[in-house]
Amino acid sequence: MGDSNPVTPELLSPHELRNAMRSALKGALEDMDSDEFLNALEELTEPERKAAAITRGEVFRAWRRLNNQQLEEIRELLAENEAVLRRATGELTKARAKVDEVAAFLNTANQFLNVAARVISPV
Repeated sequence: MGDSNPVTPELLSPHELRNAMRSALKGALEDMDSDEFLNALEELTEPERKAAAITRGEVFRAWRRLNNQQLEEIRELLAENEAVLRRATGELTKARAKVDEVAAFLNTANQFLNVAARVISPV
């Protein structure tokens, strides 16, 4: 039962494409670290082993670059969120000060009404 709509790179968002690439590179690294692969290296010539080591290094650097890119994007989002949170905290502080002003006014008005009620209806 094959998928009638195979996923191609053109159909992936940049985020999905990067995740797919990271996953594929991580899988390749895991394969290159397997006992089976390492045993197979012993059967190769010295130049072939060197080429395999260079290839593994290139795969690792590509995987690391993608991870670093994602971490940089996360850092940028956190920095943006921090700025938004700082602005929101400032606005909240202003709103709270206004609520405190209204509460103080209502408290004063309540005290005035209590005094007025005692004057109007003496017990």
